[in-house]
Amino acid sequence: MKSDVMGIGARINKSELKELFKETKETLAVDLKTVIPARSFGVVDLWNVQKRQRTTASMMRRWSN
Repeated sequence: MKSDVMGIGARINKSELKELFKETKETLAVDLKTVIPARSFGVVDLWNVQKRQRTTASMMRRWSN
């Protein structure tokens, strides 16, 4: 059975070493528009927060007894 796997002690030749350390330039996406509309905190959000608090409080009471 022949395997072609690089182990910890595998040698790297000079051309592979140069390729590893070659610097690549970054490009910035200036044209990209990531406008996320601001969502307001509504009645449903408040209801969800209160519901989470109620369930958390009931779980804490259950564990403390």
